[in-house]
Amino acid sequence: MRKVFKFLCLAAFFAINALGAEVNVYAAANTTYAFPELIKEFNKLHPNAKINLTLGASGGLVTQIQNSAPADIFMAADMGFAQKAYDTGFASTEPKVYAQGAVAIFSIRDIDFKKGIEVVRGLKAISIANPQTAPYGKASIEALKNAKLYDEVEKNIVYAQKISETLSQALSASDVGFIAASALFDEKMAKYKEGVNYILVPQELYTPINQGIVLLKYADKNDDAKAFYEFILGDKSREIFKKFGYNVPAK
Repeated sequence: MRKVFKFLCLAAFFAINALGAEVNVYAAANTTYAFPELIKEFNKLHPNAKINLTLGASGGLVTQIQNSAPADIFMAADMGFAQKAYDTGFASTEPKVYAQGAVAIFSIRDIDFKKGIEVVRGLKAISIANPQTAPYGKASIEALKNAKLYDEVEKNIVYAQKISETLSQALSASDVGFIAASALFDEKMAKYKEGVNYILVPQELYTPINQGIVLLKYADKNDDAKAFYEFILGDKSREIFKKFGYNVPAK
């Protein structure tokens, strides 16, 4: 009887492990476009793992984490929010940079992008992500200030809750949107051309957007979560982020 019981316990153990674990990833909205490929490549190595993805503004996500959201991994849009998760005791690893984001100005209107960032002069609706919760919004405001344009256009800024919403607004009501450059690599955006529909904001106008990742304490017993964390910091992930318009600092 004991042998049968032991066999059943072992069978149950291997069955559970064969199913793989669920990995709850809370990630900055700008990673939306890269994630399908990231998950696809990870599942080649861990076919039974299921990645549950929650996207949003980094400030909002870290607040959810601090309110005991069941997140295993936090991929913030900057190191500050990742550091906050660590400093308040919710992360088991110190923040590491997984990619550097880039900002672009996008429009479907007839706008002269030869003017560079000064294209915002005279526009009635400039969509920017909330700089209090979205690092790309903070970088956008910094760029406008360094270009000596902010005071002139401040009254025409329309704030979105997260960076993905600035693209939606630029595709509808806004004259332009300050967007994550990664959005331009989505298949649906292929018809839009640099210099006609968008330009990259000169990187010297804003502090590099070092995007930070931490493994959260909720994942302490989740081997698949730990594997996904290592994957995001690995060479294959770096290739994918480069493909989607990110800068990837040297190791």
